[in-house]
Amino acid sequence: MEQRLRQTLADVFDPQVAERARLDNLGGHASLRIYWRVHLPEDLPEARVYPRGELTLMAMVLPEGVGVMGSDEGGSSADAVPTELPFVNVQRYLANIGLPVPAIDHIDMARGVLLLEDLGDEMFEHAVLAATSPAAVEALYRQAIELLVDLQVRVEAERKSPRYQTVAFGRAFDAELLRWELDHYREWGLDNHYGPEALGEHRDELNAIFDRLTAELTELPTTLVLRDYQSRNIMRKQDTWILIDFQDALIGPVIYDLVALLRDSYIALNAEQVDRLLDHYIEVGQQRGLTWCEDAALMRRAFYLQTVQRKLKDAGRFIFIDKVKHNPSFLDYYEPSIGYVRQALRALNGYHGLDALLAAVDPAFGEA
Repeated sequence: MEQRLRQTLADVFDPQVAERARLDNLGGHASLRIYWRVHLPEDLPEARVYPRGELTLMAMVLPEGVGVMGSDEGGSSADAVPTELPFVNVQRYLANIGLPVPAIDHIDMARGVLLLEDLGDEMFEHAVLAATSPAAVEALYRQAIELLVDLQVRVEAERKSPRYQTVAFGRAFDAELLRWELDHYREWGLDNHYGPEALGEHRDELNAIFDRLTAELTELPTTLVLRDYQSRNIMRKQDTWILIDFQDALIGPVIYDLVALLRDSYIALNAEQVDRLLDHYIEVGQQRGLTWCEDAALMRRAFYLQTVQRKLKDAGRFIFIDKVKHNPSFLDYYEPSIGYVRQALRALNGYHGLDALLAAVDPAFGEA
C-alpha cells in the first residue's frame, strides 16, 4: 500500500519527492480505505510547487481486490450502478453547488490512490470535547445544524433547476434499505450478540414492528442525505467547517442527517439539549425555506422514529464490525446507542410495544 502511494507521488511530482516524503498511516477506522498524511519535502535543491503551497497532503488508498464502487454500509438492489468512484462523483457535486469539501488534487485509479487536501486534525468532536460550557457545546452544534440546513437548501434549489448530476440521486433509502438496516440489528445485535434464542417467541412481533417503522419512514419527505453526518466527519480548517464523509450519499428522509448529528455515537447530548437543537433546526429551516420544517410536529415525530431506526442499525453495526472485521473498538458504543433508542421510544409512547419487546430481549435496553 505504501509502495502504491509512493509510485503515485513519483508520477505527480517526481521520484525525489516520492522518496523523501514522510508518510504517516492514519488507518481507516471502520472503513477498508486507509488514509495517510503525506509530508512533502521542502529542502530539495530545486523548489517544488505543491497544491495550495502546503507541505502536507492527505492520501486515500483504496483496498486491492475488493469492490470500491459500493457502500460499506449496504444499499438497495434498485440503486444505480456507479461508473465513477462515488467519493469523487459526490465531492464534485457538492463543490459545484458551493458546499465546503476537501479538494481532490489527483486521482490515480490504476493504483487506487487519491491525493486530497489536508484539513488538519480538528474534528467537530474535538471542538465539542474542548468546549468549556454547555452553552459553548450548543453553539457548536448550531453551527453544524446551519451547515446541514445550507446543504439541504442548496440541494433543493439545484433539484428544481438541475445543472449538475450525482450518483447519489440514483440511490435511495427505500423500504428495502431501511428494513435491511433494522434487520442488521436483529441479525448482529441480537442473534449473533446474544444468540438466536434471545428473540425466541418475540421474532414475529419484532418483524411486524420493523415493517410498521419502515413504512412510516418511507412516507417522510426526502432530500440528499450524507448518511453519516456526525462529529468525526466534520473538520475545521481556517475557521470553516468542512464535510469529509459523503461517498455514501443518497436520497433519504430529510431528518436522517440531523439524527446522525444529534444522536452521534461518540458524543452524548442530554434530552434537553437535543430538544433545543431540534427546535433550532426547525426554526432555521423555516427561515431558509425548507418546506418540511413548516410542520414542526411532523419533524419532531420523524426525528424520534428515525432515531429508533438509525441507532438500532448502529448497534448492530458495531457488533458486525467486531465479529466480521475483527475491530472491537466500537463495542463501547453499543449500550449508548441502545440508550438513545430507549429515549426515543419514551417520546413515542413505547411505539407499539417495541420498548417492552426490547426490554425482554436486549439486556442493554434495561427496563421499559
